Amino acid sequence: MLSKILVVIGVIAAVALGYVLNTTSPVEAGATGVLAVFLLSYIVSVVVLTFFVFWTYKLMLHVFYSDRTGHAGQQLSLRKAYYYASILALGPVILVSLRSVGQAGAVQLFLVLALLALGCLYVSRQTS
Repeated sequence: MLSKILVVIGVIAAVALGYVLNTTSPVEAGATGVLAVFLLSYIVSVVVLTFFVFWTYKLMLHVFYSDRTGHAGQQLSLRKAYYYASILALGPVILVSLRSVGQAGAVQLFLVLALLALGCLYVSRQTS
């Protein structure tokens, strides 16, 4: 059920993002339009990363644990993949927003990576 909801929301957000990007410029859209672009890009990133994390984990289990019969490794649910993806999708959005104000440097990249690592650590501790 969660996968169907994610697909529907992702398609709607992608269509809306395409519409906003093709019909308006940042000057015409104003602050609300720029906020909508960042929000819609975050939603699309979350949906794409959710399925990427989920299927990559399943592939890694199949590759590394296919020869073992008793232990298949810990399963990653789609909900947990969604939690990780919601943290990881913040990275590109934050970097693009920093780039748009001219503040994207090595220090900022390190701080964003530290934030993502801290968020993933939090998710792993809360969902285990």
